[in-house]
Amino acid sequence: MRTAKLPLFACVTFAAVLFFSCAAERAGTPPPSSVPSADFFPYQQGWLGADSAYSIPLHAGKSLWLLGDTFIGPPSATSRKQSTGFIRNTIAISNCSGRSCSFHYYWTGMNTSKPGEVFSPPGSSRDWFWPMDGFVYHGTLYIALMQMHAQGSGAFGFAYSGTQLASISNYLAAPNTWSITYQTLNAGGEAVPGASIVVNEGPNGNPDPSNPQGADYAYFFTVVPVKGSPPYVALLRLRLSQLNSAARPGNAKWEYLKSDSSWAFWPATDSTLPVDNAKVIDPGATEMTVRYHASTNQWIALYPRGWDNNAHYSLSSSLTSGWGPSKDLYAYPEMQPSNPNYKPNVFCYAVKEHIEFETAGQIFFTYACNSTQVSEITNNMNLYRPVVVIQPLPRS
Repeated sequence: MRTAKLPLFACVTFAAVLFFSCAAERAGTPPPSSVPSADFFPYQQGWLGADSAYSIPLHAGKSLWLLGDTFIGPPSATSRKQSTGFIRNTIAISNCSGRSCSFHYYWTGMNTSKPGEVFSPPGSSRDWFWPMDGFVYHGTLYIALMQMHAQGSGAFGFAYSGTQLASISNYLAAPNTWSITYQTLNAGGEAVPGASIVVNEGPNGNPDPSNPQGADYAYFFTVVPVKGSPPYVALLRLRLSQLNSAARPGNAKWEYLKSDSSWAFWPATDSTLPVDNAKVIDPGATEMTVRYHASTNQWIALYPRGWDNNAHYSLSSSLTSGWGPSKDLYAYPEMQPSNPNYKPNVFCYAVKEHIEFETAGQIFFTYACNSTQVSEITNNMNLYRPVVVIQPLPRS
């Protein structure tokens, strides 16, 4: 059983751990506070903790949460000592009214002897998916998924197989009735599209106002590895009209942002990006979010950086260029030696923003903490679950 995961591309010597402000779509209004809260994700229905935690606003106060590796147990279990399984992904649906939120978790085979993931690679019994970002467009839910396989041994014995895009047209139905289709976006680990995805955000809903047709595209922030150094983030785009025929190799409509700020077509059979691709955010991370804040006319990228004990952010007035330097957003209390509960084996990661929960002047984000010692994860239920932080919105 693996209870820790390293992000794929942090560097060669060690990897960084892997783990919208839309008032009309806000799912809830948590009280302003910079105090972290793990209680936002209750232990119930046999869900005993997970990492990752991307969120996608649905409708009428509901959000879909995409969760990574998950401990599960009997419906009445509240401790990982009662765990009966460890699966690669689960989901939660939160339903919020004002400051009150309820959660419903889901995975296949709940409360049976054969539990399983919500998302599984078609045609492969050895691979698994870790969720990345997602969005809803024209009545269909789209989710980017990292496809992984076992390689080597121990807690970090895994490697990258590729990226797929899940499509769910009946996503408002009960999850056990979902009809999920998959498309391969890329193979191998040289370019990972979907760490964050932007659709219909930005000024007047256009992520790239320099292009009058900019709102016609989905923008995929793409992690690119660099040997011996942290990864950086490049930018791909695909017309929204192409989402249901996005599979590669074969689709010649994918475009990449060049270092001269122009767009060019990504050759249909390539799995690596051309050498003139732009380093949009540097350094980058496999788990991150990029979201637009109309109140400040700025984009904010949130991400972890390797084994650093802080969450980080960068700002830009443009989605495609001008991203400022990485700055400290939040010091993880769990990683501060001055914390009386500090454990040197604990590390934190998986920083994501959730703008549907924000009010004016706030930033609402989650992170998760893990440990290289299995016993610490088993015994400490404050670890290995998304932790909520709400604090003032960063500004230039």
